[in-house]
Amino acid sequence: MPVRNSKPTIRDVAELARVSLTTVSYCLSGRSGGSTRISKATQDRVLAAAQELGYVPNHAARGMRRGRTDVVAVAIRDLEQHWDRALAAAATQAFPLHGYQPVILVGDSWRQFMRAGGADGIILANLPPDGAADPIMVELAGRGVAQVVVSESLVPDGFDVLAPEPAAGLEDCLDFLTAGHTRIACIRRREGQTGRPSRYSRYAKGLQRAGIPLDASLVRTSGRRPDMAYRAALELLELPQRPTAIFATDDLAALQAVRAAYRLGLRVPEDVQIIGVGNSAEGRESEPTLSTVGPDPVFDTVVTMLLNRLAGTTEEGGVRVPAPWKLMLRGTTLQPVQHPALAVDGYGPG
Repeated sequence: MPVRNSKPTIRDVAELARVSLTTVSYCLSGRSGGSTRISKATQDRVLAAAQELGYVPNHAARGMRRGRTDVVAVAIRDLEQHWDRALAAAATQAFPLHGYQPVILVGDSWRQFMRAGGADGIILANLPPDGAADPIMVELAGRGVAQVVVSESLVPDGFDVLAPEPAAGLEDCLDFLTAGHTRIACIRRREGQTGRPSRYSRYAKGLQRAGIPLDASLVRTSGRRPDMAYRAALELLELPQRPTAIFATDDLAALQAVRAAYRLGLRVPEDVQIIGVGNSAEGRESEPTLSTVGPDPVFDTVVTMLLNRLAGTTEEGGVRVPAPWKLMLRGTTLQPVQHPALAVDGYGPG
């Protein structure tokens, strides 16, 4: 076979496989061939020819011809975070089953990508927690781009909203802790000014409800990195009068607090009880399993919402799907003898 100097084309594949261009197109796109049935032997021959030639379909050109890209984007804040990482994993597993190639975008890169027509739809899980829709979202909705937004505050407006509802779960969490402890530490993130209560402010209000003074020496601020949360937990647990419970505003910090406790020879939950926020897969699989506040896993829900909008089966103006948070008591807390309002999440102490 002669050596080709140019990039192989679909015509080259058809010639090598001894089939028509249409048959190659159907085989490489995964379609059945419509009314003309394509045998498995023919499909195998086409795929083998494409592999031998090193042919790669030009999805961008095909998308321009068809007015679509068959690409969906997922915009997240940070791959260091459990929730963002789990959403990215769910998207990369689910969307190819429906014929879409997922692209994960971190930070603000989604704006330029989507404005350039990079995807047919997008899940936006990285917007500020409060405020109006991004102007680009309005532009995309006007162009018919499918959008699903994870937001506590936004109202559907040509896009769909998965709406976390944290208030009740966080209140139950602090009420549970204050029922058995007076020295409750908090590991928090730096949070910007928004119009909604922060997780830290809910911690402070929970103490106030129980008549427990807020003690600044029991509060540490960490960033998104695990090592910072670990150092913050060590500082708290090495205090002369250490806390008997730690509320961490995300699961990452809570898991680092468990690690710090073990380093100091403390037992979890007997010596210190720990609760995080997020209901992450890492927390469900840790030893002991992590008590946490958060929604049931919603990744399948978010994916389905975007697929429905891409298919045009969602109301044009958009839908709002609530995601209530609840307290899930697992292995890092001692289970209450009588606390009928709180359900144990199927896990005993570690």
